[in-house]
Amino acid sequence: MGLIKKFLLITSLGMIMLTMGGCVYSNNKGWNDMTSEEKQDVRQSFEDIESDLRQDFASDDMGDKFASFILDTVEQAIDSAD
Repeated sequence: MGLIKKFLLITSLGMIMLTMGGCVYSNNKGWNDMTSEEKQDVRQSFEDIESDLRQDFASDDMGDKFASFILDTVEQAIDSAD
């Protein structure tokens, strides 16, 4: 079960990184080049991924705490990007 969680975490974080980079929604535009609608799409995608990951990594073990730390950091980066 631990290997599946690690794989899910790595895959999900890769998706978050691509989404934050704007590659999925805005043809490789940077955050500052995106329209407000594109930024909102990125935020919504992150929120969807984040809620699923927070449910999957809700225990008190070190790996789950690390996943929560990464999600918190990404969320702060999105919030402070404007």
